[in-house]
Parts: sequence; structure tokens; C-alpha cells
Amino acid sequence: MSDELKKYISLKSHREQLQKNPRAYTIDLKRCYSSVKTHLRKCGASLSSRKKPKIQQNIITYVDLIFLAQDKKPFFYINSELPLCWNVPHHGGWDLDYIKYEWGHLYSINQNREESHSLENLCLQSGRCNQHIQSSLNVSELSVYGGKLRETIERNLDSRERLFKTEEWKKVVDYLLS
Repeated sequence: MSDELKKYISLKSHREQLQKNPRAYTIDLKRCYSSVKTHLRKCGASLSSRKKPKIQQNIITYVDLIFLAQDKKPFFYINSELPLCWNVPHHGGWDLDYIKYEWGHLYSINQNREESHSLENLCLQSGRCNQHIQSSLNVSELSVYGGKLRETIERNLDSRERLFKTEEWKKVVDYLLS
């Protein structure tokens, strides 16, 4: 059997595992509470120790709000017979039966440099989506593909816009940036 065929079978198996796991999209969320900190600092968030008692709760709320605005799925999630979002194969990603999230930038760092570092620009993506669908493009550039991808992008961007107008969001952002 060729290496290429083995990869295909491994990918299919990984996608089948994700499909069978009802918690595939929520298991990794707790890790995201820590992995977001580097990104928050680049966005200007103050995570100083003097704020420690409240900072962790505000980080959790921030991540939960972003995740909820994405309907508790990877940003580019499209409902399908088998998941179209999956992990990268290295470091055992295809051995997992859940999505190991990566922080993505809706307006890419590659094209927007410093402007991409804002609290409203971060989203949770699967490795496949971050590296292969978005692939350093701005999210607005992906809409030209149309179809389900455009629908998903528009739905998630609309949900985020509603989120950004809420008092809960404004309170968390104010705290993180103070």
C-alpha cells in the first residue's frame, strides 16, 4: 500500500472518529484558556499578576464567548456526512477523536501585520481550516468560494457582530485591556 493511500485511510479514520464523538468539538476548550494568552498579550491585554483573581475568569469568559459565537464548533465548520474540519496529522493529531483547536486570525497576520492583533479578530479553528482553508488569506477573501463556506463565514461573522455589541463582551474587553 502506498504512503499516499495510507494517509487517505488515516484521514478518513480520523474523520470517522470525530463524527462518532459527541464531544469532539468541546473537549479541547479548556486548553484554549491557556493557549489564548499569548494572543491576548499581542492584542494589548494586560495579564499582570495584580489582576490574577479576576483575570483567569475574564479569559475563560472571553474564550467561551468567542466559541459560543461560532456555535461551539470550529469557525469554518460545515455540516457534512464526515467532518470537513480536522486536526493536522503531525504530533498525533489524527489519533485524537476531538478537534485540537488553533487560534486563527480572521484578518491574517501575513497580510495585516499589527492590525490583525485585536481581540475581535481571534477565532477558534481546526488545524486543517487554519492552515488549508484560510491559509493566510483574510476571511473576507474566502467568501468568493461561495456556497456553504460563504454561508458559514457570514453566519459566524454576523454572530460575532452581535456578540461585540453586548455588555458582557464590552465588560470583558475593558477588563482585559485595562
